[in-house]
Amino acid sequence: MKVHLIKSAEVDTTLFTKVVDFLQSIPGSIKFVFDKSAVTTFDEEEISPYTIRDRDHFEKQIVTAIKCNLIEYRDFPLERETVTWKSLFNKANEYRGLNHIANDEFVFILTDIANKQNWFACLDEKMPYNGFIHTGDWDYYINCSPAFPIAYEVVALVLQKHIFDGLYDIRIKVHENPIGCVSDLCLHKSQIILKLRTGDVCESCLEKIQGKMSVPEIHHALQIMSSLRDKMLFAQNLKRFSPLSKVVIDSRNKIFLSDYDNIEIKLRPLEKALYFLFLNYPEGIYHSSLSDHKKELYDIYSKISNMGDLMEMRARIDDMVNVLNDSASQKMSRIKRVFEEAIGPDLAEHYYIKGESGEKKKIGLDRSLICVK
Repeated sequence: MKVHLIKSAEVDTTLFTKVVDFLQSIPGSIKFVFDKSAVTTFDEEEISPYTIRDRDHFEKQIVTAIKCNLIEYRDFPLERETVTWKSLFNKANEYRGLNHIANDEFVFILTDIANKQNWFACLDEKMPYNGFIHTGDWDYYINCSPAFPIAYEVVALVLQKHIFDGLYDIRIKVHENPIGCVSDLCLHKSQIILKLRTGDVCESCLEKIQGKMSVPEIHHALQIMSSLRDKMLFAQNLKRFSPLSKVVIDSRNKIFLSDYDNIEIKLRPLEKALYFLFLNYPEGIYHSSLSDHKKELYDIYSKISNMGDLMEMRARIDDMVNVLNDSASQKMSRIKRVFEEAIGPDLAEHYYIKGESGEKKKIGLDRSLICVK
């Protein structure tokens, strides 16, 4: 069995890679493949704006309304773009045709654009080996990387293809009252939390799969779901019991995480200058606007660098703010790596500089946790 994964342009490449890496990390009979160059886009006429006026509108007008406390964090009116299921399935089918993919191989498109029915994922009734997974909104339901539930939905679609015979069959055989099975309807999107926490397939659904999937394929799918469940629960528990540390910058401009055994974050002078600049701007800075902060960067760099050659120092700053080269991006990548190696990726993401392409880069850490001596 083979599953081809593609993404639409707005899906973060790092997130997409995490999903693929996780699915490929567990060997078995299901092969998950992807093409880095396979990035699909939607035409303007395929995208429709949608405004959710208020909470009541959200719950009544969206079929799969959220009924959990996390909805309190949504701001209304909520503006969002949507695409139709037809457009999503057409993209998967176009990729299938262009790449001569067999009809018994899956093609799933991962997209951050919401669909008008507000489903997490769905198979094409006409061609049930095509499907989509919505990559957005997961932070409203779970407190871990969205890569885990997205990977879960990939496996869930594979299983659902062999449990149900089309949308009509889903409507009459799906579990309307959630029991923690992959076939739970999740009419209210918050109900998916139970499915993710159990990572299970009920006995009735397993019986429907038998004979349609091989025993090794079923075993592989269940193994992936079990691993996802463990990783999600571990990540959630880790975050729950892992308060963030203060960042202490001492008189020598050394960086320490005082609540994590005073670990020193060892950055090079140019990296440190860039990091200190972003600490000064909680709202973030566009990568393309770094040149506007050249003087401030130079002032910071001159204080922390041991270099005596002022011309060379200015040249290095000029190089770093030049949008035509990759100097600043390389330094951001190394800052990220240093933090991850020191405290692990889950905690590190609060401390390094990050941001989507074309958006402001920033350090998300609450500035009350910054202590300069």
